[in-house]
Amino acid sequence: MIKAFVCLLENMLLVIVNEESKVMESCELYVNDRYAIAITSMARIGRKIYLGLTGGPNALAVYDIDREEITVADKIFPWVADRGYCTKIHNAMGILNDGSLLLGEGNHFTWDGLPVTVNYFNRELPERMLARKRAQGFAEVKYTDYCLESLDGWNRTVNDPGGRVLRYRPERGTVETTFLLPQYLYVQSMIVDGNRNRAFGHTIPDNRFFFLDLDSGALRDYGRISDYAHHNMTITPDGVCYGGWLDKAHDNLKLLRFDPDRGKLEHLKKVILPDIGLRIAGNQGIDQWIATHDGRIYMGTCDGRLFRFYYLEEEFEPIASMGYGGRITSMDEDVSGYIWIGAGYPHMRLFGFDPDDESITDYGRINNTYERCYFHASCCFEDRLYLGETDGFSPSLHIINLKSLRGQR
Repeated sequence: MIKAFVCLLENMLLVIVNEESKVMESCELYVNDRYAIAITSMARIGRKIYLGLTGGPNALAVYDIDREEITVADKIFPWVADRGYCTKIHNAMGILNDGSLLLGEGNHFTWDGLPVTVNYFNRELPERMLARKRAQGFAEVKYTDYCLESLDGWNRTVNDPGGRVLRYRPERGTVETTFLLPQYLYVQSMIVDGNRNRAFGHTIPDNRFFFLDLDSGALRDYGRISDYAHHNMTITPDGVCYGGWLDKAHDNLKLLRFDPDRGKLEHLKKVILPDIGLRIAGNQGIDQWIATHDGRIYMGTCDGRLFRFYYLEEEFEPIASMGYGGRITSMDEDVSGYIWIGAGYPHMRLFGFDPDDESITDYGRINNTYERCYFHASCCFEDRLYLGETDGFSPSLHIINLKSLRGQR
């Protein structure tokens, strides 16, 4: 456990916004676990923020806001301990109406549905990224702590029979299996409707859509969506789930709809992007959504564009392009309704979006000390923005003082 506000001076960042000097007060706190390599989901219950990790059997951590420290939960996924590569809670954590957390078990697969191997890391991440992990006290770490040397000897039937959806009860610190996914499938994303005790998700491999009804205990598999076309999904105030699907005939991105009351998955004709675009960090199409307190929904794409989604009309209104290499991976609303957006790849910047006048402020890079730094999950609470860093090999929570920025808007 580490105190959050013992901060390095280099994390006091100078940001240029509208040609004026702005100071972003930012601290960084590491998740201190040998096998954790990314924060890939986040949810707040009271004064604790739960961090879903890409890592080993201890793939859940909790940040205590009052004590300013992170504790790693013990053996959430004990069955992966000797597997030789990571598991993950990837965009797959939500709060149910009894205050428990629903966790989707992911897997460290490529979109080919195969485990990540050393060749993938060598291509995607320079080995000096391991220096961050070594600096945290794990001097002997190597890439094969997190992935296979090769697929020689890998046996899907034995090693990867299928994932689980777990229910974690924070007040007890206990975890139980609630659902088993169909054979060989794992959770790539899962969004939870806590008001109705439901969840919606898609899988890796095979990109299949599934629906969970917690009250009846039913899991329904609705089959393959399409080639990968969204990183996450959204739920409207009336309980309908939306995502995206890739129309290969036209190579464009279209709207996917699932109405749980009708029990029907629909591949709509509505075109979101005429050209789905290139993959960025393995992602393509829709990157992130936010539903605000007043019922507005916004969507960000992998190429860095922000849209408003009018769900009753099923129409998209383009708002802005964030640029800087693409990816809008985090959007959170503060108490005033202002939306804080993390965008850019591989160096993420912080943007502020005012939904009332649709103005956007660029607050600049969040961390200049790393060769790549971007965020996969976020939480806004009490004038602090909590951002979960990914792909840096030592997952860290960046904590930004929003008061220091709000007065400079």
